[in-house]
Amino acid sequence: MGRFQRQFYTLGGLIVFELDQRIAEQLTQVSLGSSVQVRMSSSNAFAVTASTMVPLMQMFEMGGVYISASRGAVEIIQAFEAIGVDVSGIHFLDLVSSGVLGGTDVPYSNITFVDSPIMLESIMLRTLYTLRTVNNQRNFVFLDSVNALAIYNDDRMLAEYLHTFINTFRQREVLSVILNVPDQTPPLVLANLDTYCTDLVDRGQVVLL
Repeated sequence: MGRFQRQFYTLGGLIVFELDQRIAEQLTQVSLGSSVQVRMSSSNAFAVTASTMVPLMQMFEMGGVYISASRGAVEIIQAFEAIGVDVSGIHFLDLVSSGVLGGTDVPYSNITFVDSPIMLESIMLRTLYTLRTVNNQRNFVFLDSVNALAIYNDDRMLAEYLHTFINTFRQREVLSVILNVPDQTPPLVLANLDTYCTDLVDRGQVVLL
């Protein structure tokens, strides 16, 4: 496997950001079945997300499921398309658009909708079902994000759910990547993530340009 090359992503001819190579280097140390907590800030959320997901797709040729609880899947897909990254091979599980009038009328076939972010068991079952239908040898599950789920769910219930979530995919040798904004995540949930996750990518205080 070759070294990850520096990549600059542009929009309208202007450099938007450079992928954080340090994240790619950290990801070379994780294995299938690992659980990676990715801490970010509100200001660098997409840059950190892309710096994590692009290496997994391009370096490790992984596919998988992206669970979007912070914003609609269409917005995320279009953000990747705007910087020239093809995510058509990733299946998106959208937890928010069902509550928006016309939110499920989308032009993408790789999106499935869950009615509400409080339907934690449905999220798990739908993710497991989707993973059974993909053809990739190596898969990840992205959870975007814990702080978004915390808006809708009780702290203790969410902490217990994340424990089950991580163990479920660890047993299936699926890499779980769990995004969160620390200052928007309940302390109990954040402390438990520190315990449950095998690896930490911390960009919570770093603004990526």
